[in-house]
Amino acid sequence: MKWLIGLLILLALVTIPAAAQDDGFTARVDVTSAFARALPALDAEAIASVFEDERLEVVSRNLDGTWFEVRRPGRFNNLGWMFGETLEWDFQPELLPLGDLTTGVIGPTPLTSAPDFAVFLVESPVLRTQPLRNSARVPGVSIPFSVTVPVLARNQDGSWLFVNYLGHQGWVVAFAGRPLTNVLDIPQAINLPPLENVPSVIIPVEIQQAQIDRLRIFINERREYTAGLEDFWWRVFRGEIMPCNTPPELLDYPYTESDVRELPELQRYAPRLVTAMDYVQTSQGLLAQCGVVSPDNVIEARDGAINARIIFDATLEALQALEEDVVLRGR
Repeated sequence: MKWLIGLLILLALVTIPAAAQDDGFTARVDVTSAFARALPALDAEAIASVFEDERLEVVSRNLDGTWFEVRRPGRFNNLGWMFGETLEWDFQPELLPLGDLTTGVIGPTPLTSAPDFAVFLVESPVLRTQPLRNSARVPGVSIPFSVTVPVLARNQDGSWLFVNYLGHQGWVVAFAGRPLTNVLDIPQAINLPPLENVPSVIIPVEIQQAQIDRLRIFINERREYTAGLEDFWWRVFRGEIMPCNTPPELLDYPYTESDVRELPELQRYAPRLVTAMDYVQTSQGLLAQCGVVSPDNVIEARDGAINARIIFDATLEALQALEEDVVLRGR
């Protein structure tokens, strides 16, 4: 009998991937109902149904981290793949194992094995042929933000990452992604060009902190408003009658060349905030027409709020990492 119990324990350990045993990789169904599919694609076969508020274990991610392979808690068999936007989750998808190497590949160089590293992109980077700012772009490739891409190698100091995005390979600057604490554990590429000598200007920490604080206040105010819009349109979609008030006028983040000199990262953050504000305008634009609105328009308005919130959240996270770096440099 003891050998049978031991065999069952061993079988359980072999069957359940390490990520699935981590309580942090869980999600809740955030829509009324949805399908789990055989592959991470909208046109893949639907093989199971899940319903609102159902809790699921997340086992792996797809090539760009927008789909998750899931199963019900305590089960050995996986349900299938679910689109990330149908779930509510709070974990780092780059820490999940890569569970599918082929679905969605559009480039000439598909992966043949799952790399050990990945990066979550907080902004849309340029894919380049070399780890240099002036190197050529990989033609015909546009990588969006809020995706997770496999990392195959790094440059000498980890400031550039060699990634594979749906079969397209090239270099992206590391600051476009969520900071990797283990970046130097990534294998270093061969035949690298010399590191670039980037001129630097020393800005007092107090001035940089003031710029960070001002930007954070701006983002938090709009993030709170956007979260309210998201909830508003969800309640409308579910049939509630909501008040129709004139939306406030929201302006883009004001900054000058002097602000950029004090906080150079503004050149990266400000354009993504413009994109977020465009989504906000899409979401609140429907408030200008009171009365009955179509479900399609409501969904579009809610999607606009969700997209804006995602950008705000990613920018706040990047701002937190920048603040920690500024404080560290000031010590």
